Amino acid sequence: MEESGVRPTTDELIVGIRNVLEDVLVPELQSDWAQAMGTQMALMLQHLEGREEREPNFLAEENSKLEEVLGKANTALGSAAIAAPKKPTEESLEGLRKHNENLREAITVAIQVAYDQGEYGFTDLPSDRLGITDALMEINLAQATFWEPIGFTYAGRKR
Repeated sequence: MEESGVRPTTDELIVGIRNVLEDVLVPELQSDWAQAMGTQMALMLQHLEGREEREPNFLAEENSKLEEVLGKANTALGSAAIAAPKKPTEESLEGLRKHNENLREAITVAIQVAYDQGEYGFTDLPSDRLGITDALMEINLAQATFWEPIGFTYAGRKR
C-alpha cells in the first residue's frame, strides 16, 4: 500500500528512533540497569509502531464486550441496575477511548452495588455473583495481548 503525505510517516520515525536506540545507544550504556531501561524504551516504541491503525478496532471490539458485561451485570442487579453510558455519536479514537472509560466506570459501580447488596466471605467476589468475572478476565487478557511486547523486565528482576 503506497502512502501519500508527509514523509517520514509517524511509524517510519518510530522505527528510526527505535533502531538508533537499539543499535547505537543501548550498547554504549555502561550499567545493566541502563541497558535494560533502554531495551524497555525500544519495546515501548515497538508497541507504538502501527498502533494508530490497530487501536480503533481494538477499542471498538473491547467496548462491545464491555457493553455485554455491563448488560449481564445489570440483569443480575435487577432494579439496582446501573445506567449504561451512551455510545459516542462519532466513532473517533477519542470517542472510543472515552466510551471505554465510561463503560469501565459503570462496571466498577455495578460491582460496588453488588458488594453492597450482600455478605461476602473471604473468597467470594461481587463479580462472581454478577456472573462477569470470566468475561472481565478475557477482556484483561486481550489488553495484555494488545500491550505485548512491553514486558517490563530487566536482568535483575525475576518474574
